[in-house]
Amino acid sequence: MKPQTHLDIFIHTFFYSVLTAAAAQFQINIFSPEFSVSLGIVFLAAFSLLSDHFPLFPVSLLSGIFVLLSRTFYSCMNGNGLEQAFLISLPELGFYIIYGIILTFYLKKLRGTGQIWKDLAALFFCDYLANFGELMLRLNINAFSNSSQSGILITALLRTVLIFIFITIFRQYHLVLIRREQKDYYQNLALLTSRLQEEVIWMKKNSGMVESAMHLAYQLFERLRTDSSTRDAAKDALVVANNIHEIKKEYYLILRGLSDVLSLESTSKSLPFSDLFSILEDPIRQFAASHKKTVSFHVHGNTSLCVPDPYCLLSVFRNLFMNAIEASEKDHVRLEISIEETGESLLCTVTDDGPGISPDILPMIFDAGFSTKINYETGEISRGLGLNIVKNIIVEQLGGTITATSRPGKTSFHITFKKTTLEESK
Repeated sequence: MKPQTHLDIFIHTFFYSVLTAAAAQFQINIFSPEFSVSLGIVFLAAFSLLSDHFPLFPVSLLSGIFVLLSRTFYSCMNGNGLEQAFLISLPELGFYIIYGIILTFYLKKLRGTGQIWKDLAALFFCDYLANFGELMLRLNINAFSNSSQSGILITALLRTVLIFIFITIFRQYHLVLIRREQKDYYQNLALLTSRLQEEVIWMKKNSGMVESAMHLAYQLFERLRTDSSTRDAAKDALVVANNIHEIKKEYYLILRGLSDVLSLESTSKSLPFSDLFSILEDPIRQFAASHKKTVSFHVHGNTSLCVPDPYCLLSVFRNLFMNAIEASEKDHVRLEISIEETGESLLCTVTDDGPGISPDILPMIFDAGFSTKINYETGEISRGLGLNIVKNIIVEQLGGTITATSRPGKTSFHITFKKTTLEESK
């Protein structure tokens, strides 16, 4: 963390002082017209307990000065002369100075850790002594009267309760924010791991092509070197073969490294099956927005099933959702996810409201190399996993089945898992 400069400390002190002085404008008068009970000290005390490096005494001193100036101004506005208004308001500065000194001493010398009731007792004591000091400045000996003493005791108690409520609400809100950040972090981590797994799947698929290219280059070298007229070409073929060999070694090192990382990540705790879709909602909405579309999710049914290795499933459903968005001709895509347990199986159906798949194409969509997402102007093919690999994940890795039905306005992918296999997948 970057150390605070003197300017940073001054800015923080000034900000908290202004905030405390502003809160001090909410007040009620008791005992005498000049004595008021405000909320400023509630903010001051709460800040000092919530922050380990809060500049308590500088803030209490500066807050007292701001309160003194504001009270003097209001008193002048009510018809008092400047000197009289200043003297009437001056004891409030004394209150903030006394409060700051006593609370600073407690926090630096006496405070332990995790002792909220001790903190509340100290706040009550500080409030009482500071109020008593202010009353002494205003009322002299009358500050010892029963009515004055009972009044400042009640005031100290009420303000301490307000501080406790303020701190509790702040800590609960802070805890909610932390949990939300943690949830977002783990959702992003799960999605990142899923996408890394997709890359590993692609690399494993392409490793055979690298191996094949290397063998073809060596075979070409062997054919060319026997003919004296093609020996130069043979040398070039050998260079190509050697280069492919080096690429293959680096390729396999990267593949092994990614696989090792994913194998370590797979030891994380199980994820409820239904949470897969909540993890994917935000990324899929962002993907739809990049295509100038919107998307809505409608999940029907539920299951208590937990999966120890959710990343394959995240890849499967992410690609099905992305395919639906890319295929849709509408500005808004509706995705229906149906979950149903039947005996030893879990049925999951993903349905979209897109244009549908032609009956001529439907039987081929799971074939290797097949893609309906070709840009005929550029020849570019979308680099999704492809339904062939999606099917391989479901069938080979998860022991399930996947089929598709389609008509205009409705395409459904029906996925069946064996619950025991899904829960044991690693």
